[in-house]
Amino acid sequence: MTGFFRVQLGVVSRSEGHSAVKRSAYQSCGRLVDHMGYRFDYSRKRAEHALTVMLCPDDAPDWTRDPGEVWRRAAAIEKRVDAQEARIIDLSMPRQVPRSLWEACIRHVYEPFREKGMILQIDIHDSPASDGGRNVNVHGLATLRRLDGDGFAKRKERTWNEWFRERDGRTIRELVAERLTAFCRVHGIDYVADARSNAERDRPAPEPELPRWNWEAMKRTGTPTEALAALQQHRRLRREWENAKAELDTNTTEIAVIERAKRSRRGSCIRPARAAEKAAARRDRRAAVLRAWHGRTWIEAAEVAEIARARYDESRECLWLNLRDGSSLIDTGDAIHLRGPITEAAAKETAAAAERHGWREVEVWGDRAYRDEVTIACQLRGITVTNHRLSSKAQARLDRLVAEKEAVSTERPLGQGTPAAPSTSSSGVYRRLRDKRRERLEANQPETTEGDMAEPLPAYCPRSARVREQGSPNQK
Repeated sequence: MTGFFRVQLGVVSRSEGHSAVKRSAYQSCGRLVDHMGYRFDYSRKRAEHALTVMLCPDDAPDWTRDPGEVWRRAAAIEKRVDAQEARIIDLSMPRQVPRSLWEACIRHVYEPFREKGMILQIDIHDSPASDGGRNVNVHGLATLRRLDGDGFAKRKERTWNEWFRERDGRTIRELVAERLTAFCRVHGIDYVADARSNAERDRPAPEPELPRWNWEAMKRTGTPTEALAALQQHRRLRREWENAKAELDTNTTEIAVIERAKRSRRGSCIRPARAAEKAAARRDRRAAVLRAWHGRTWIEAAEVAEIARARYDESRECLWLNLRDGSSLIDTGDAIHLRGPITEAAAKETAAAAERHGWREVEVWGDRAYRDEVTIACQLRGITVTNHRLSSKAQARLDRLVAEKEAVSTERPLGQGTPAAPSTSSSGVYRRLRDKRRERLEANQPETTEGDMAEPLPAYCPRSARVREQGSPNQK
């Protein structure tokens, strides 16, 4: 989840009345004296101080572990009245990171600066936020010179300035965001840092920074100043915007899930994988499904137990098969689509329709449940599915069905034992018709008799009279 991300970069400059020792005392919420004897005391803020970490290059002298000594030396080596004494690298700690991981987090995030040769003092301040949560700020103070022996080098490291100024500081922001995100991902924390600006992320502008006297004036008078009232109004509007944005994101996610389910249901179908089979299937679509020929014998809709109604749509040139379980198959000749819930019966009839087309390799499209059911039904009929691999649960079910089928064929081989009861499935109908045709051939009877063709053809075939006279168009 993308969360709040803030990085603030700056320098401690004498021209603005600041010093590195003063900044160090503020970060550590303690008392420090600089090289000129000036004393800085921020111990009144001790309650919000949580942690201090010093990061030093490898083989650094022992004095680099003492914040006061580091910044006194850093200030003493600067001679100009407008010199820059240190660099500021502040960031906000994500609320998702627990307190026990704060030190590990800041060590990971600030490691690239230590590797460059900087000495860093990093402090964490934990104070209540206006929304009732915790406001955890990480304050980083880095040196501007490399170590040279037991002290600082005579010249500042100008390459560090170029690194911080690259792309107006975006390089550093992206580096911190990447390392913060990587740390959270390793520790299983749901947080992603986004280094883009608020304008690029379509978020409100950051809060304006007001001088401290605005709050002091409100404490004395009990009435906020004009600027402070405007800031409070800005915060109220921002909270309203965030609540509306969260509600919009939730609704957008729900709509996306519904649309994806609708597309998946509409796209549930199988197609022949071979180009030649696709072309032949489109030419032979009127002979698809229940009008398939076995010799010269028709397959009637009433003989298939799972099919409640069969209808040929002349305007759309497709065959509708309404199954008894409430689902429907639409056969367009080059694809077989499913409408309604995917059931075992619907999957079996889909595979049977593909077999009647003569497809030996198919592609299955749809959601996982549809693809698994139809793939199992196709493989039981010897049809190869080229674009789907069964889940472990579906594969186990297929293996069980294949084993049961092999066990039945082993116990009762063809032509021996007690004859099986007539099957009501489409495959059983086909088997009975083949046996009937074989009996005719053995008795030297003609394959087609007047009595055979006297049975009414399905109502969905308007050319049934001419078909009875000329024979099936897909007779092989």
